[in-house]
Amino acid sequence: MITIIARKELRSLFATPMGWLVLAIFQAIVGTYYSLSFNQYFEMMQSAQWQVQRIGLTQFMAEGVFGVAAVLMLFVVPLVSMKLISEERKNQTMVLLMSAPLSMSELVLGKLLGIVSYLSVLIVSMVVMIALLLPWAEIDLPYLLTNALGLWLLVVASSALGLYVSCLTANPILAAFCSMTALTICLLLDKFFSDNHQALFHDLSLMQHYRQFALGMLNSYDVLFFVLFAVFFILLSIRRLHADRLYG
Repeated sequence: MITIIARKELRSLFATPMGWLVLAIFQAIVGTYYSLSFNQYFEMMQSAQWQVQRIGLTQFMAEGVFGVAAVLMLFVVPLVSMKLISEERKNQTMVLLMSAPLSMSELVLGKLLGIVSYLSVLIVSMVVMIALLLPWAEIDLPYLLTNALGLWLLVVASSALGLYVSCLTANPILAAFCSMTALTICLLLDKFFSDNHQALFHDLSLMQHYRQFALGMLNSYDVLFFVLFAVFFILLSIRRLHADRLYG
């Protein structure tokens, strides 16, 4: 049942102009940044006088491409997650889902799997984009895949947050705005509370944990943080929908 809901959600994203528009704009921005970073890399390497000043192509390209993608996800995730549940409420089809032989866990996980699959297409395209340089340059694949894993975990955690916000309202636009606001706060907690004494807020920042992947470091603590963050909002979403089913 989860895969059926996920496929339905994925088809609905590709059946609307917004789904293709998001893909096109994302690819245009990332592709432009990719091209500029590629040219800038060789200009910098030509001007580098010492070997110590040289950096790897993979590191330079991944920092730029995945860095701008992480920022873009701040806008992309709320746009694709805003209609997950709120659109069902708005169209009054939520009653049908509530009365169907379907658990709220299956509904939430199916919806989440659908948008994560959609957003994974963007991540895979970025990996392929950089990997296409293999015939002409030496690509550090473990470093590249670590960056991709970090961005994917960030997408899963952000999508879970967006899904929960979508459960709270019947207005998709309001859901997108609230989701973007909440996601910005979660991403930049370490900036708001940069004092060393605010270690708790520092550790709760999504961007702080993502930076470790961006540096090519695979840390089980950071993986666990993203997993627990996503699970927390998944459980909140299930609880919210259970309350709606019981009390209307």
